[in-house]
Amino acid sequence: MAPPIVTRFFISLNEHKWLGIVVFAVITGGSFLFTLVPEPERQEDKILAFGRLSVNSPLPTFTSAGEELRNQGRLTNIQDIISQQVIQNIANRIDFNLRQTERAVADLVLGLPEEPENQTRENSDTSARLITFRYDGGRTPEESRTVLQVFLEEIVNESYRVNTVRLQNKITDLQRRLAEVQEDVEQAEQNYYTYISNEGALLLSVQDGSLFGGITSSEQQKRQLDVVLSGIDAEIETLQQQLQLTPEEAYVSSALSADPIIANLRALILQNDLELQRLQTDLREDHPTMVELREQKALNERLIEERGREVIGTDRVFQPITGNVRDASNLDQTRAQLAARLINLEGQRNAVAGQLAAVEQVQNTLRQEYEQFPERQTQQTSLIQEVQSQRVLYETIFAALTDAQSAEAEADSSFTIIQPAFLIREPSPPVPPATSPILIVGVGMVIGFASAMGVIFLFATLDERLHTPRELQDFFAERDVPLLAELPMVENPEPFRKAMPIIFESDSPYSRFYERLRSNIRRLGGDNTKVILVSSVIADEGRTVTGYNLAIASANAGKRTLLIELDLRDKNPGSRKYFQLQADPALSSNPISYYDFQGVNSGDLNLLIQRVPEIPNFSIVPSPGFQKQAPAILESAEIKAFLRYARSQYDFVVIDTPSVSSCNDALLLEPFVDGIILVTHPGKSLRNLLGTTIDDFIEEELPLIGAVINNVGYDNQIIEPQDDDESNFLIRNDDDENLSFGDNVENDAKD
Repeated sequence: MAPPIVTRFFISLNEHKWLGIVVFAVITGGSFLFTLVPEPERQEDKILAFGRLSVNSPLPTFTSAGEELRNQGRLTNIQDIISQQVIQNIANRIDFNLRQTERAVADLVLGLPEEPENQTRENSDTSARLITFRYDGGRTPEESRTVLQVFLEEIVNESYRVNTVRLQNKITDLQRRLAEVQEDVEQAEQNYYTYISNEGALLLSVQDGSLFGGITSSEQQKRQLDVVLSGIDAEIETLQQQLQLTPEEAYVSSALSADPIIANLRALILQNDLELQRLQTDLREDHPTMVELREQKALNERLIEERGREVIGTDRVFQPITGNVRDASNLDQTRAQLAARLINLEGQRNAVAGQLAAVEQVQNTLRQEYEQFPERQTQQTSLIQEVQSQRVLYETIFAALTDAQSAEAEADSSFTIIQPAFLIREPSPPVPPATSPILIVGVGMVIGFASAMGVIFLFATLDERLHTPRELQDFFAERDVPLLAELPMVENPEPFRKAMPIIFESDSPYSRFYERLRSNIRRLGGDNTKVILVSSVIADEGRTVTGYNLAIASANAGKRTLLIELDLRDKNPGSRKYFQLQADPALSSNPISYYDFQGVNSGDLNLLIQRVPEIPNFSIVPSPGFQKQAPAILESAEIKAFLRYARSQYDFVVIDTPSVSSCNDALLLEPFVDGIILVTHPGKSLRNLLGTTIDDFIEEELPLIGAVINNVGYDNQIIEPQDDDESNFLIRNDDDENLSFGDNVENDAKD
């Protein structure tokens, strides 16, 4: 038994043989055309100009700038040196125009840098590398040598100029940078000097301890003044309790008591009071003497008030205290001494308080300066560091400038002409012997055959069809779908029925296969399985033929069998092709009423359900033909009632429907059937579409009984009836199981 991939390859070979022939012919023709290419002729020897430059080895240098310049020169590429100025210099020396010189320089062949032959591992870092140039673009060999020699000399000169310019640029940059850094140094020093001028005394006082001593001294003075002030406050408080006067009141009373005018006025007022007290017992209030005394008293009181204001002043400082001048001016000599003492103590207290405030202010100032000392010291350190860093940078740049100026004497070219331009004859390459045309064509045929087979194999790999029954068996086994039967292609010996794959005779050798299918349906579906829906995934898989032969096998088994053609999208139904049965035009004019068996009499029912005379127990409901409104007909109540009638009147009912991929007609009838059979065809069934359909059936829990493999090839000895008991077992020919019969099926075997 051949593997499935081999079978696929032969099927692809049969389908795409012309493409393979074209691929083989194209490649073979190409190899034949290759043999017609003329052989190359031997070229003449060339006279080339060669020259060598060496990258200068690092010589002893005394400056770092010179060492850096030499290292940069060793890393310089020749292409970087070839500038427009170099090309112009070469053109001037060899009398070429600029375009000719550019073309000549472009034609120069630059070899990779190579090491000298006598170089060893020890001196590999110090040996000079060699760069080889080749040129053959001159009109004469001598012109080529001259061009190459001038080119080498200009490369050396340009390298020297580049190194010199690099050094000069470095010196210029260092000088400019040195001037900038010098300004930064001067600015940093000026900032430091200014800071020291402003804050130096404070920093010095902190450093030598004088500031801390001042703070300590001020604290001691403050404590002493606090003691003195406390004593003065205690004495003032004692005097205030004795006099019942504040220092301000004592001052006013002392001033008023010391004035002689106020003393005389007080005496007059006192005399008036005495006269009034003496006369008020003898005289009435309105007596002229009494009135005169009161007027004198009022006058004296007004005068004493005015004199009090004159003594105290008009600045209104003591006005609230002098509300009664007479009472405020009654100090005797002792109380006057105490008041003077109180006023003196108040003055001392104010003086001591002023000294204490001044000491506290000085102390706070010293403390604030002491607290700011770390910040100012940090600022001083920062300024010192800034000056030092700028000086270090200045010294570094100055040293680099001195080094670069000293390196001017060491500037040199990075290349040296180690070998001037010279001429050499280069032999032309030998012409390889011609390959035999027969060998070329033979190799082309082999490649063409392999390519053709590869293309055919690629098509075989990409083919989605299941070509062999073995592939279909494995496919159904992967999805746990029962395989009900493997059916052969029915062939009738009668000439007029040769194109009809229908079992017309009950003793046909193909009846056994469909009887096995019927019994497997009954075994797997159950005894109550009466209504079977036969469908396929795509068209032309033998769905209609399988349904007809299954119904005929049931009729031959003695079952009253009915086949209902519900493929309302087929313009040429099987009943017309195989049995010349047609729906009654009177009934089929209205497709929905066509299946209304309750609205017709028994005679019209025979026109709907037509018996097949050639096969007993077999009846057919012919299709009314192609219908545009097929879903509406299948969903009508008449179809449902007719299917219930068929279930009750017949032992076995087979329904022929369109393919599942073309429409949903089969799924619309699923609720009214007991099981569904999927018909497959080797070489036509598509793997992905078939798998998707089966997965949908399983997911939606549709009553899928199993699948049928149609059009399987068997040996004639197996199909023909045999007399021994082994005829009951159907054995398929393994040599033929992998063959696809898609090309052998006649058009009448299609749906």
